[in-house]
Amino acid sequence: MMDFATPVERRGTDCAKWDTFDKIYGGTDLIHVGCADMDFKSPPEICQAFADIAAHGVFGYTDLSPDFYSGVAAWYQRRHGIMLTPDEVMFTPRINIACGLCIEALTRPGDEVILNSPAYPPLAQAAADNGRFVRAVPLKAQDDSFTLDMDALEAAVSPKTKFMILVNPHNPTTRCWSLAELQCIADFCVRHELYLFCDEIHADFIKAGCSFHSMLEIADPALQERLIVANSPAKTFNVMGALAAYLIIRNPKLRQAFYREMQRIGEHNPGIFANAVLKTVYQQCEYYVAEVNAYIDGNESYIRQEFMRLFPKLKILRREGTYLLWMDFRQVFATEDAMFDFFLNQARVEVYAGSHFGADFAGFMRFNLAESRVILQEIVRRIETAQAR
Repeated sequence: MMDFATPVERRGTDCAKWDTFDKIYGGTDLIHVGCADMDFKSPPEICQAFADIAAHGVFGYTDLSPDFYSGVAAWYQRRHGIMLTPDEVMFTPRINIACGLCIEALTRPGDEVILNSPAYPPLAQAAADNGRFVRAVPLKAQDDSFTLDMDALEAAVSPKTKFMILVNPHNPTTRCWSLAELQCIADFCVRHELYLFCDEIHADFIKAGCSFHSMLEIADPALQERLIVANSPAKTFNVMGALAAYLIIRNPKLRQAFYREMQRIGEHNPGIFANAVLKTVYQQCEYYVAEVNAYIDGNESYIRQEFMRLFPKLKILRREGTYLLWMDFRQVFATEDAMFDFFLNQARVEVYAGSHFGADFAGFMRFNLAESRVILQEIVRRIETAQAR
């Protein structure tokens, strides 16, 4: 059984979440819960695989193990009831890279890429950096959550719109789109002849009582002809640094288009540690998923209770997936700057403000729950101290 309760010191390891953000904001007394990076140890099976590679002492060019392809196929069959063939699975080092390459392969400069807002910024940036115009369509607020605004999506489409990005579970709102909602998106993309890039990297983080549906469950052949599903064990098993991800593409013409882009940028052999991750996690580490989800659910209960006590006017949106919370502080602080100043400069807790994900969401906050409970307790103590000043 994994120990998620004991804090892991990550400072001094060139950690982007802790060392880099210390430099950005100045000081080593900050607690960082903005970046969506878990502070939990990976499964021991992965650590052992890395240790075996290190003991061997040769780190040369590496090809993907056949276990990678069969492992992904078996994972999707067990967890989602989806049948895949090995040739439908393609390696990529990162989903953001893959998104940019797919946009480059399937659209032209000046074309439009549509996505929902609030949006995970790197995916929108992948479109903008390739000379495409990004149309961000806000989600519709509904009680303590958000839903798709299909009317707004229809209104945003133009003859130049060629590509859509969908994140499921959604980052940062945590929505797990229902099958009915996915069908609406599928019909929308088929009707407007849009390629659909679906990022499912958080698919293994589902709150107890909620359910996840992959876009691959939509059986419409017209959708499958234009669908690209992206996933990775990186978030699930906390191995982002290994650079191991993959695409699932049913249409062989789209696979070939992506393969050509990978060749164009000189991407061929994966890193030796990426290969170790990809051939290990889906065969040996499924137990980790249930354990980490249970711990995160407990963290959510704790933070909800304590934050509502500390900020009575706070609205915490319903969490369905991911290890994030999406909070609405607009009735707590007069401005987003005031919110950020309180957390960063008074409580010394670094968070991601809502405007990071879209101008319409200033005053919201994304909070990372994948921390030791001890760290969360210290955050609560710091807020109480800051409020008492």
